[in-house]
Amino acid sequence: MESGGGRYLTRRDLEAVIRRAAELESSGGSVPELSETDVVRIAQEVGLSEANIRRALAEHSSDAEMLLADRGMISRLCGAGLVTASRTVSRSAEEVTAELENHFQSHQSLQLVRRTQHTSLWEPDKSVVASVARGLDVFGRGYKLAKRGRAVELRVVPLNDESCRVTLTSDLGNERAGWFWGFGVAVGMPLTWVWLMFILQGGFIPDPWLLATPGIIASTVALARVGYRRGVERMRLVLDGVLDRLEHDEPLEPPRPSWRDLLR
Repeated sequence: MESGGGRYLTRRDLEAVIRRAAELESSGGSVPELSETDVVRIAQEVGLSEANIRRALAEHSSDAEMLLADRGMISRLCGAGLVTASRTVSRSAEEVTAELENHFQSHQSLQLVRRTQHTSLWEPDKSVVASVARGLDVFGRGYKLAKRGRAVELRVVPLNDESCRVTLTSDLGNERAGWFWGFGVAVGMPLTWVWLMFILQGGFIPDPWLLATPGIIASTVALARVGYRRGVERMRLVLDGVLDRLEHDEPLEPPRPSWRDLLR
């Protein structure tokens, strides 16, 4: 479309032009660094809202600061070991961080391992007292973050003075390993024993067993993936529940069950 001020661009055209200009700029040499303030100003000049660009910056910052990692063949074969839930909360980042960290320490039996500007890494408290408390669970807290995950990552990135982007990530690598090792031992040991019997008795493995083995292995992996996927869904519900209560300014610790419920 033409006008007195030149041709108008659609949003898709704008994205393509900016992407190409960035490629040309980077290929021509060093690219100057921009502050977040500069990025917001430039985005507003091309018609993007400040709220959306600040959210995009927050998500980019969160990804860059991520302390947990899940890479390699096991993730592609068995499924991702990290479960993530995010939410934009209309409260200051400082207030949200303080409340979540207090919840982790006081009610989830987690201890701080590492901290960066916006991110902190937590692991189950390995002290004797904490281990006994999680095992007995007298007050019915569940300790789901500590019992089922080997680590929890908390990221709170401010969007402005009155809102922030909160991301919780749980590392379920141990649960994933348990599912696949369990099914692997349950199926692999009998299969190996059958193969050895055939080899010791006749020196060869019958063709039907050779043909059936890949199917048995594939079925074992599929069953383990199904079981692990259910664990992932349960943990996502736990993370979303924490964020729901945080978003609605409710106590992070759910109401405790009555003694009658605990004794059932």
